[in-house]
Amino acid sequence: MILPSHAQDEPTVTKRDTLRSYSVKVVDRKGKPLSGLVVSDTRQGEVFLTNAKGLVNLEAVSDADSIVVFLPNIGETHIPCRGTDSLLITVRSKKRFRVQDRKELVNLRTHPSNTIEDVPELLKRRPARDLAELLSGQIPGLFITMGANGITANIRGIGSINSNTEPLIVVDGMTYDSFSAVNSFLDIQSVQSVQVQKDGGMYGMRGSGGVIIITTKGASANPLSY
Repeated sequence: MILPSHAQDEPTVTKRDTLRSYSVKVVDRKGKPLSGLVVSDTRQGEVFLTNAKGLVNLEAVSDADSIVVFLPNIGETHIPCRGTDSLLITVRSKKRFRVQDRKELVNLRTHPSNTIEDVPELLKRRPARDLAELLSGQIPGLFITMGANGITANIRGIGSINSNTEPLIVVDGMTYDSFSAVNSFLDIQSVQSVQVQKDGGMYGMRGSGGVIIITTKGASANPLSY
């Protein structure tokens, strides 16, 4: 029996997402290479520093991956790899955001336990009225408490939960010393991701109590172009 042409099975064409080498170059506003910047990718999680030419070469990158660039005073920026095999990033800020050594690089690794990658998605499952309610019991080692001085945040291993050593709060590159102040003005619906770092040494003494890095949706303070 011969079926009509419209009823015959048509061959299925599957487009494979092939793995490929990927190069990232980071330069300043004048096109000068920037070394010592942290670059990673979302799937493999391996972290690299840009070399003297501002370059990082990654292997086995796919369209589903994103390049992650970390700037100490800004936080993380995720750039999709889809359809590209190289990336040129320009840091428009006058400041240079570099990591000094390999030990500091290791401390920048992002672990799922200390990061909320997609706050909007979390809010669908676990509604919260503010940042304090969002973070309470969500990240191991981070304590949100209510006391005489209002709402405070403390990271286990740095002082005690009753001390006044609060982590530095970084919102789209702007730094704040008071969790309570940020909690009072930040619209939780505008937040995209939150990362808690126990070792905030790259922020100097201000980061001695750890750092909470908050990135909002479409952060206008992001100094990168690509």
